Amino acid sequence: MILEEIFGPWSRIILVGIGIGIILLILFVTVCFLVPGCLGYKCLQRQKNRRDKAVTEHSTDQHNGNIKLGDVSYRSWRLGSLYDNGSICENGESPRDPYGSHYTEFDPRRTSSTLNLVNIEKPKNGKKTKEFPTELTLSLQFLPNVDEPRSVQGKLVIGIEALSGLPPKQYNCTIEPYVVVEIVKQSWTQRKREVLHSFRTRGIRHTASPIYRETFIIADVNSYETKEWLLDIRAHDHDRYANHTELCHLKIHLKDVRKVFSSPEIHLFNYKMKPSHKEYGSILLGISYLPTAQRLTITVMKLRDLKYPPAINSPTEFNPYIRIFMLNGKTGRKIKKKKTMVLKSATNLEFNETLTFELSYNQLDTVQFLVVLCNKTVFDIPANDHPSDSEDSVNSNKKSKDIFIGKVAFGKGVRGNTERLHWFSVLQNPRKLVTVWHTLK
Repeated sequence: MILEEIFGPWSRIILVGIGIGIILLILFVTVCFLVPGCLGYKCLQRQKNRRDKAVTEHSTDQHNGNIKLGDVSYRSWRLGSLYDNGSICENGESPRDPYGSHYTEFDPRRTSSTLNLVNIEKPKNGKKTKEFPTELTLSLQFLPNVDEPRSVQGKLVIGIEALSGLPPKQYNCTIEPYVVVEIVKQSWTQRKREVLHSFRTRGIRHTASPIYRETFIIADVNSYETKEWLLDIRAHDHDRYANHTELCHLKIHLKDVRKVFSSPEIHLFNYKMKPSHKEYGSILLGISYLPTAQRLTITVMKLRDLKYPPAINSPTEFNPYIRIFMLNGKTGRKIKKKKTMVLKSATNLEFNETLTFELSYNQLDTVQFLVVLCNKTVFDIPANDHPSDSEDSVNSNKKSKDIFIGKVAFGKGVRGNTERLHWFSVLQNPRKLVTVWHTLK
């Protein structure tokens, strides 16, 4: 009635036209999604291909035994169990089953014996790792000669007063920081770098904010020559089991602090030091835990991208081997130590050696492991004035010295994300060898 009042006798024709248009539109859309080559058909094919690709990749990863680091959950530790409902559990059994009942019916046909951890992609939200703002309190003083007050010759006094906010160790152990100061002469015209003086402070244990108050004096200093001088200051952590770790560093050009040479007063400076991220190569480790035998096996596979220290002149003098320390995660004390064989003049950096540690599952929450790359250097010592003809005296003319190159720690409480997640993957997948590349630091 309303249409007849508006359109008059044309109302029925308009209704019929609207109905025919709707029917034609439905037929057009249907044909567009069913006929190959149309836009709708292409969209449906793209979505189908994406779903098939995702399912294929997921099944391939499960078949090859690959686990992404992001798939490992921490909830199992908070619940006091080694398994989690959201993590990977063999054969779909309950994660709360004990070791014996959970793996009595282990079927090797349904799972692989080796897992490879796949590194997760970097987050796109721009989040960075936590940095520790380390501050250095430094004092500088220039004392001219007493006989000639206006002379440019004098003594330069460098004081290392204190540090604050040092980063922690890789594993659970208190740090013992010390500071190394090098006075470097750097000529910008000749591009040469010459170390003139080197000093080191004492180490202070059990603190991340040590107070040193140590001074170093350099005599017969020409204030004009100090324009090319550079203070290279580095904070290190003393490690009794491995190489000392460089924590942070700072470079100060004396030409930027010329006010020190204008008066004999003590000038105090506060600087923020830059964190150090030195890397010495990578090591491939495979770790497996057997709960029934209560045994942990660590397979040292191979090395790559190594950076040789200055003590090694050429790769032919490189005789590497691996030391592994089992430490108490609460006190940092050594429980057991094992090492691999030594590769003589190694060109092929492959060990493929397995080391075994007896470890009960009650210790899994507290124990930590420290893997150290070492180099054995053999050198001759001067013979005695009256050497003996015995075989022992001949062998005693040679001694060996160990050089620590890099280290990596793994366990529940270690600092590195990759190392910690590797440990979680091992415990959540017993009887499997979980392999991953680790960075030596």
